[in-house]
Amino acid sequence: MGTISAAALVSHQPGIMLSADRRTKMNGGYDTTLVAGFGDMRRELDAADVDTLVVIDTHWFTTAFHIVAGADRYSGVYTSDELPMMITDLPFEFEGAPQLAELVAEVGAEHGLPVVNTTSPNIGVQYPTINVLHHLEWDKPVLRMGICQHAEPHNFLDLGSALGAAIERSDANVGILASGGMSHQFPPLDVSGQHTKNAPEYVITPEARAFDESILERWARGDHRSVIDGYPDYAPFKPEGRLGHYLIMAGALGAHDWTATGRQLSNYENAFGTGQVHVWFDLDRFSTQDTDRQPA
Repeated sequence: MGTISAAALVSHQPGIMLSADRRTKMNGGYDTTLVAGFGDMRRELDAADVDTLVVIDTHWFTTAFHIVAGADRYSGVYTSDELPMMITDLPFEFEGAPQLAELVAEVGAEHGLPVVNTTSPNIGVQYPTINVLHHLEWDKPVLRMGICQHAEPHNFLDLGSALGAAIERSDANVGILASGGMSHQFPPLDVSGQHTKNAPEYVITPEARAFDESILERWARGDHRSVIDGYPDYAPFKPEGRLGHYLIMAGALGAHDWTATGRQLSNYENAFGTGQVHVWFDLDRFSTQDTDRQPA
């Protein structure tokens, strides 16, 4: 029986792919805390004996279906079409998790969820996956999951329940990484240069920063119920990926019944107006039999 032994919300903001010198210069003499946070995260993953990562990728937008990537291996050379000045001609290669992908699609079909397992090794790989794997120096299997761009919160929670059930049927020891930011509003182009530093006062508005900080406080208490139920209040601040990365992870771990406390592995930071942070959720080894988690 598979287990979920690790879970984290992970920032992938593209500035982490710059050299330390460029990061420091861009930020007025100090570096982002996110890069060092990846070292702490890798140590946590190793301590939990994680052998398979599930990366929920907020730049992989899907339509009409939830999609998982089930090829044996992925490789290529990546240049960001969004920010080529930050990520250009970056080689990548990582092992897939085809058996787990098949199980997610199998459970989804059993519960009438629109889940598709795509096995083409040529499907695009986005930087929320590439950046995270690069900084973790990860060399074990990875299952990528997309974000259905017109899904509602309950759809993400149901997909998470299917993921949890699929992990139970596997023999994997899984770490779930929700790769995305918090509030995610970009400044107008004419004033965008005013929002390039990492200090939190450069987040797009004080209101967005305050709401992000309220979410961090709830995670620190393990109050996932209020985060899930409070989505309508968060929606005006445009959480990245419709908050699907977090909601899928939460669905796999019990949704409203999940009470693991969150511990920051980085400072809360700005990236071009958006809220960014690494949050590690302290789990005991988690069996999906511990709670009723059937998709609706």
